[in-house]
Amino acid sequence: MKKIYWLTLLFVSFMSCTGFANKNVTAGQLSKNIDEALKTFGENINIGILVQDAKTAKVLYKRNADRYFMPASNEKLFTALAALESFSPDFSYQTRLFVDKTKIKNGILQDNIYIQFSGDPRLTSEQLEQLLGSLAQAEIKKIKGAVIIDDTAFDNEAMSPGTTWDDKDFCWGAPVSALIINQNCANATLVPAARPGQPATLKLPAYPQPVRFINQVTTQAPATKDCAIKVKPEGDKTYAISGCIKTNAQPQNVTMAISGPRENTRLLVNYLLKKNHIKVSKKIEFRKMSSSPVELFSKQDSLPFKALITTMLKESDNGIAESLFKTIGALYTHEAGSFNNGNNAVRAILAEAAHLNFPPTTLIDGSGASRYNFITPEQVVALLQKAFYSDYAAYFISSLPVSGVDGTLKDRMKDPLTRGKVHAKTGSMSAVSSLSGYLETKTKRTLIFSIMINGFVDSPEKYKALEDKLCAILIKSS
Repeated sequence: MKKIYWLTLLFVSFMSCTGFANKNVTAGQLSKNIDEALKTFGENINIGILVQDAKTAKVLYKRNADRYFMPASNEKLFTALAALESFSPDFSYQTRLFVDKTKIKNGILQDNIYIQFSGDPRLTSEQLEQLLGSLAQAEIKKIKGAVIIDDTAFDNEAMSPGTTWDDKDFCWGAPVSALIINQNCANATLVPAARPGQPATLKLPAYPQPVRFINQVTTQAPATKDCAIKVKPEGDKTYAISGCIKTNAQPQNVTMAISGPRENTRLLVNYLLKKNHIKVSKKIEFRKMSSSPVELFSKQDSLPFKALITTMLKESDNGIAESLFKTIGALYTHEAGSFNNGNNAVRAILAEAAHLNFPPTTLIDGSGASRYNFITPEQVVALLQKAFYSDYAAYFISSLPVSGVDGTLKDRMKDPLTRGKVHAKTGSMSAVSSLSGYLETKTKRTLIFSIMINGFVDSPEKYKALEDKLCAILIKSS
């Protein structure tokens, strides 16, 4: 009872306590209201729904709850729980620099340096600059050995099986590697000119990037209609930016995925060593560090583990999800992290922690980008029920997007009835929409729900509106 009371307080801290004029809705009326809302979509809507009381686990409504659906980013719920069950609270990714200090003489290192990457999904070029800047601080001016980059924490499979090939150009489909810098995205900024008709200015970072941007953007007057920026691939590692930007617009960021993490890392490391006035005698090599002991010289820690989980869930960050997925696989098998051993590890962890059993053909990746992922509303609700009674319940629930407040639900369910009442993970890709999480009814009862919709060809906004309507119906229930 103590934990239930504590979780109720969590919801109250986020949610309005105002009552509603509506009369209590009985269980029978609840089913009728949901069925009525679904009628407008016809009998052929491919939807799965399960709703149950969080305290008693009593099922309040179910429809196709045991049917398999593509979950899209609802998959991240499984990755999050597996990570919370696997990692210690103080876990962090580390990017480490190893140097044998005994071989530094008169500013010359007579040996190799080793840079070991671990798959930190939010490592930045600024952090890498700090790491390599420690060499200059030690007054090293020349490296006579090689620069060895160890990227063997993960395998070389950059995209999960079943990921749409079109996604590879966008940051949500950036390659999954132990080498992740700036989220493996190339960045540019468009700045409008002072007068209409002039070309916009494209500003690039000071550091090199393994892609080329072709700027075809013009500046237009503020009254111009249909003024938008478009980006499309133009051959290998080249993107054409076209369209228009208004004179009164703020600078607009453009980010596209890189295709080669090793090339990107090589460019950055060479640039940063040169920036620190350090000469290198040999080319960069990519291989595993030798087993002979070398002293840790400097390191960069990732964001705290829980901050990564929160960002993954609130912002639906695919890069964090895939890195965690491979890391779970690596820790579980003591081998290089991969989609395959991540799959096996997550399924084993969830089987033990939540008594959820999945065939090997599900949970293909950590983000839900793969169209080979298939899970049921029953499995999602069982996972959420497990999390509700876990030691990390308060943290987990607060890490989910909140209706009308933050994350991917910031612009949904903003009316007084629903705002702040729903903590749930969204999921969206072509022909897929899903919403699963927790909500509080007007009588302060917590419900766990999963809504999964597949196979539609019209606007996804229509189905997101349905999800929002179903949440409103549940909130009004007793």
